[in-house]
Amino acid sequence: MKHNFISPWKHITQKKYIKLNIPKFPCSDYTIVNLSDIHLGYYLDKSFLENLVKDVIDISPNICVITGDLISYNINLDIEILSPLKYLTQQIPTYFIVGNHEIGLYRSNIREFLDKLNILGVHTLFNQSTIIMQSKCIFNLVGVGDFIGERFGVPMDIEKSFRDIDINLATIVLIHRPNSIRFFQGYPFVLSLSGHNHGGQITKLGLLSSVIRNQGKFLIGLKEIEEGKFVYVSNGIGYSRIPFRLFAPSQIDVIKINNS
Repeated sequence: MKHNFISPWKHITQKKYIKLNIPKFPCSDYTIVNLSDIHLGYYLDKSFLENLVKDVIDISPNICVITGDLISYNINLDIEILSPLKYLTQQIPTYFIVGNHEIGLYRSNIREFLDKLNILGVHTLFNQSTIIMQSKCIFNLVGVGDFIGERFGVPMDIEKSFRDIDINLATIVLIHRPNSIRFFQGYPFVLSLSGHNHGGQITKLGLLSSVIRNQGKFLIGLKEIEEGKFVYVSNGIGYSRIPFRLFAPSQIDVIKINNS
């Protein structure tokens, strides 16, 4: 799907394909779809999610991950808006981590929201890990809470998130805010997937505010921070406040990993 550089009101989502070579990953030709910052409920509705689910199913990835801000905090949430996810989870294993908007809406009751997603078949990871086992492809998937949770008694806990990993396996980390990677020194992972920055989508201060918050280090796209260790930051899909994107197309991330 094509996307204009400037996209007010009419929302068009494109697919962004990323090829990665990670020698420590256990298999090749492994596809992950990353969906970040959908922000359902403010401008984007249930019908949008239905179409998004169809797009992901058509891609036919090995797994789908939702890296936070599935919903917007400044709405009266009708949970029915999430119902299309059950069609996704029936066909594609789907994993979710919280963003600042889920924490902002549910605060200390975040487990209530996670339970709703579990009913739809979504696997939620809140400061915890799981082992993905698909044929010969076995690896740790770690999901970390959001930095803002500290305010509401549900803090990001990196030590707890990594506590139960198998250290003999490669590890992929899901963390909503990419600048939180600075706290991960000493923790083993080959790839982290994030969003949050909207690729510099115009908000109150626009791109400049994102550059200042992240010191330009993990603003957008793929970066190898050490040999064989990558950070990927998505543009995201939706809008947090103003329905307008400038040089930051809405995107579904299609990440294909090889190990040779």
